[in-house]
Amino acid sequence: MFRLSAIFISLILTVSACAEVSTGTYDGNARSGDISSFGSGGIRLRHLDAINAMRVERGIQPLQLSAELNAAADTHARDMKAQQRAWNFGSDRTSPQERATRAGFNGIVRGENVAETFKSEFLVLQTWLDDPASRASILDPLATHMGYGWYQQSNGKLWWVEILGQALPEPEVMAELQ
Repeated sequence: MFRLSAIFISLILTVSACAEVSTGTYDGNARSGDISSFGSGGIRLRHLDAINAMRVERGIQPLQLSAELNAAADTHARDMKAQQRAWNFGSDRTSPQERATRAGFNGIVRGENVAETFKSEFLVLQTWLDDPASRASILDPLATHMGYGWYQQSNGKLWWVEILGQALPEPEVMAELQ
């Protein structure tokens, strides 16, 4: 199974070289290489597809994209830029769980991966997969949802955040189960 993942990731990295994010040049309106020109929906879906392929290969349920976790990830990416450090605490000392709850996620944060780099989304994913703790959160069988966000500075530097969460049943569903 690991061999198939390695082949899959190699294929993704090869294909991603065509869409590599560069620092680009500023033309007064938008910089070439600006990640926003690639479309946030496409970036999030490519990331989700890559992760779900690995999870399904291992018999783990695929993740669903969460608008609430995306919002928490985007907000934290901007905050990391303001702090000039990639870490899991907000400038107001909030935890990943507090930020996810504030964004409206009804569940438990199972993990948060962060990065500060000039690399593309696929190279960041490979970096997280190479780290045992980050890999464990990506492949956590209890995770059901994912949020993915980033912020790009004018010099091209990217701040990446991936949040993995376990959604809880809505209160009305819980009442029906009892």
